[in-house]
Amino acid sequence: MSKPIIEAYFSKDVSAKQPHYHDCHQIIYVTKGEIKVCINDVSYNVVGGEMVIFSRYEAHSISVVSEEYERYVLRIDPTADSRENRIYSLLSNRPSGFCNVLAVGDGKHSFDLLFKEITEEYADPQKLTEDMLELLTNQLLIKIYRQLPESLSLLEENNFEMVSGIQRRFESSCAKQYSLTEIAKEYNISVSSLSHQFKRITGVSVMDYLLSCRLAAAKRYLTETGLSISEIVERCGFSDSSNFSRTFKRLNGTTPSQFRCRYAGGNGEKKC
Repeated sequence: MSKPIIEAYFSKDVSAKQPHYHDCHQIIYVTKGEIKVCINDVSYNVVGGEMVIFSRYEAHSISVVSEEYERYVLRIDPTADSRENRIYSLLSNRPSGFCNVLAVGDGKHSFDLLFKEITEEYADPQKLTEDMLELLTNQLLIKIYRQLPESLSLLEENNFEMVSGIQRRFESSCAKQYSLTEIAKEYNISVSSLSHQFKRITGVSVMDYLLSCRLAAAKRYLTETGLSISEIVERCGFSDSSNFSRTFKRLNGTTPSQFRCRYAGGNGEKKC
């Protein structure tokens, strides 16, 4: 079992941050102060007692608004075995009505304690720390899920397992060439129904989700390996280098080579 937490810390640092990249999901829980968060060109002001959830697929930037800024930061491994737990889907799914920012309301005290416990467990590993982090992360995600509006209670629906299974397949084997018709036939469902149910739960189309998986894999290869662009294209399932470079720049604002230059050798700064 892989521990779900890549990094967990509490910080009061308010210094400006350079652009950075992390191939993971993130949760930032603001305990004091105010920040402005931009996620896929949508801006939010987040204050103490609120948290913001970033998918590994969501481009984001953060600027500090107040003189004080205290927060917990959790970085969650999207490839951990526990990702198959259905509650982890709220980290990447964005159905209609979903908001990245969540106010904890009357539950602030219990969230404070839970984030503190996760951070301390991560910083000072004990016997069975991986198991404890798994349990604590599950507890946190369940508490977050219970705070969401009833209209977003999609985990209990019949089609959730189908959609989740397709997501996991794409994430583990993004280089494979997929056909909507073949996937629909496998689940004994029409293509139109498959497309509708997938987008209703995830917020994106089937093929757009696959593209996100391919781009995430490409970023990992760009920053962590010396593979050539043509090798990355082949490993990630893109049709050719031109299509890959064009798509990458359109969705990330930079070419693959520029991205590698900026972030190669690590996932950017450690502080948000």
